[in-house]
Amino acid sequence: MICKALASTWDRLLEEEGGAPLCSQGWDLSMLLFFPNIYRVGMANMGFQTIYRLANSMEGVSCDRCFLPDPHLVPLIERGEELVSMEMKASPREFSVLAFSISFELDLLNVIRLLHWSRVEPLASLRKEGDPLVIMGGIVPSANPEPFAPLADVIVVGEGEEPLPTLLRVFKEEGTIRTPRLLSLLAQIPGVYVPSLYQPQYDHFGRFLHFAVQGDTPFPVKWGCWQGFSQKGNQSSLVTPHGAFPQTFLLEVSRGCPYMCKFCLSAHLYRPLRMVDRERLLDSLNVPFQKLGFVGTSLSHYPYMVEVVDKALSLGKEVTFSSLRLDAPLPLLKAVCSQSRRGTFGVEAAKEDLRRAIGKHLSQDLLMERLLFCVEQGAQTLKLYFMIGLPGEREEDVEALSVFPKVLLHQCKRRGIPLPKVHISLAPFVPKPHTPFQWSFMETKEVLRTKMRKVESALRRVKGVVVTGEGPKWSVLQGLISRGDRRVGEALVASLDMGGDWAKALRNCNISFHYHVHRTRDRDEPFPWEVVDTGWDREVLYSRAFLSKI
Repeated sequence: MICKALASTWDRLLEEEGGAPLCSQGWDLSMLLFFPNIYRVGMANMGFQTIYRLANSMEGVSCDRCFLPDPHLVPLIERGEELVSMEMKASPREFSVLAFSISFELDLLNVIRLLHWSRVEPLASLRKEGDPLVIMGGIVPSANPEPFAPLADVIVVGEGEEPLPTLLRVFKEEGTIRTPRLLSLLAQIPGVYVPSLYQPQYDHFGRFLHFAVQGDTPFPVKWGCWQGFSQKGNQSSLVTPHGAFPQTFLLEVSRGCPYMCKFCLSAHLYRPLRMVDRERLLDSLNVPFQKLGFVGTSLSHYPYMVEVVDKALSLGKEVTFSSLRLDAPLPLLKAVCSQSRRGTFGVEAAKEDLRRAIGKHLSQDLLMERLLFCVEQGAQTLKLYFMIGLPGEREEDVEALSVFPKVLLHQCKRRGIPLPKVHISLAPFVPKPHTPFQWSFMETKEVLRTKMRKVESALRRVKGVVVTGEGPKWSVLQGLISRGDRRVGEALVASLDMGGDWAKALRNCNISFHYHVHRTRDRDEPFPWEVVDTGWDREVLYSRAFLSKI
């Protein structure tokens, strides 16, 4: 029996969406697209919306949506009521293909839960002939598909716009039964990884060695890059008041980033840097929505951004940005702070030399001047993101995290400007694959917790400053999924039989946090994520990890 309460929730959300849902009622191929997190997060995700639109634009394909149910509905699902798709109100098992758009490492746990609730065996090797075929994509499984490999029949590596049409065409022509012929055909599509055709090999101590690849299956799998982005651009399919950007029409401005901060996964994967054509972006402003949200990893670098924002404001639009660097052009900082009354910025490290070492070349004087400018332009709240446990971090770097907001407030007093509320957000550093820090160790949760408590304690009595932090326990699990291998995914699936106790499941499966997370990797050590070729030379990444000027 389908969960009627969940179906009612979907109906309420559909009623308030702007733009017509695209899912059709007649099809040759039916696909259910999951975002393994809540609706609010999923509808703010450009990748998810793009795949939804692209799949439904293909003749004979119908693509419905589903999200992680809200917490109050989870007990109903766990008691046996079935998940239901958003628009067609169908059970997931009625679809030929289940697709997952994954943007966060920890959502691997939600992928496992959603498959289980869909009554589909989470492990691909145990699925039966009539079960839906399971596809995964998104930045996280693209960067390191191996923890997701035990669950997926197919993983789209890179930007989905490039391989998805071919992938769906093969499904329409060949069907979705997991025959050797179908899997072999799929593996020949650039940007498509079929895990069952690649078997990881380990030594007697359980250390990863290499992959044994079947037949003429391509190795490594080439990262898929959408060459048409600059000409065609990308924008929202649907607008909702219940998204992370409420009632906001999203426009993707750029892919890639020229700054290449050493910790940043997006900058190292989305290459080359591509920007939407000026005329294309200006034309996109004429939409029947009041709020426009500009999305991209290098909005500050877009040469026409000020012109675009001025045009939007002249049309009476409100504008917001997914992210801005503090060295962005002043008109952009003014636009966001004067309208939203807040500024959100990634500072990463409180001391200039540590920022330089991680590739974030922003001087202390510039940071302070720009933050003061934001307050002068109306920002009543400043949310500043810092990382803790960065490579090369010293005790004085941790101490500087509590000094930084005090100096900022002192400078506000000196200038006679209103004191803002300062929200300090601390996140443990997590090394990412295909970046210069892929060799780096991650601090243990005990060390991270001690450092975070030190900062919290130093700022507890400072009026107007709030400190929040990401839980080190979850950050370490994120690190495990970020750089783990297939055994990590298998162990997390086993947690289903332990009431979701993933820590116990990892222990029972002998998953070593030291091996995967808390050690410095050898320079020539093979990595499981190198089944994906992103175009980077290993030696270039390694040299950047240890040179502060590049």
